[in-house]
Amino acid sequence: MAMKIEDILKQMDQLLDEASSFPFTNKKQIDAEQMREYIDTLRYNMPAELQKAKDTEENKKKIIADANAQAEDLVNRAKEKAKQITSESELVKMAQAQADEIMANANSEAEETIKAANIKAEQIVMDAIDKDTQIRKMLADDLDKTLTNAENVLTQNLEDVQRTKAAVLSIASPKNN
Repeated sequence: MAMKIEDILKQMDQLLDEASSFPFTNKKQIDAEQMREYIDTLRYNMPAELQKAKDTEENKKKIIADANAQAEDLVNRAKEKAKQITSESELVKMAQAQADEIMANANSEAEETIKAANIKAEQIVMDAIDKDTQIRKMLADDLDKTLTNAENVLTQNLEDVQRTKAAVLSIASPKNN
């Protein structure tokens, strides 16, 4: 089951919050394997977020296709109505005027429907792109923060080990006074 990127980032935060602290420092020791597992899970789940953007694009195309089909249906109905009206000889002029008006209204309504569908589809795509950009930035920021914290902890641990080693060596070595 694919996890949401936000859930994985929360688990990474929780791993840092629950990590054991080193005495007399603000450094923490984390489970490197667990952190690597979270990073691998993030990599695995990125395609799911990209698939959502593709699905949104397909949804846009479907909306436009539906709008075009509706517009075409409206125009066809208007043409049928125009043919029906013009077939009656005593009302030919009036029918032609009505047919022209119906056609104009149908074309206008079809254009408005297509324009509205295009605007909505573009907004959906822009929202998806914005969301994808936000997710990528949040992921990069959180990953950078986590890796920086891990680097700082490891650096501090190395320094602590080196100081302890030096202290042990100085205690073990005879002093020449």
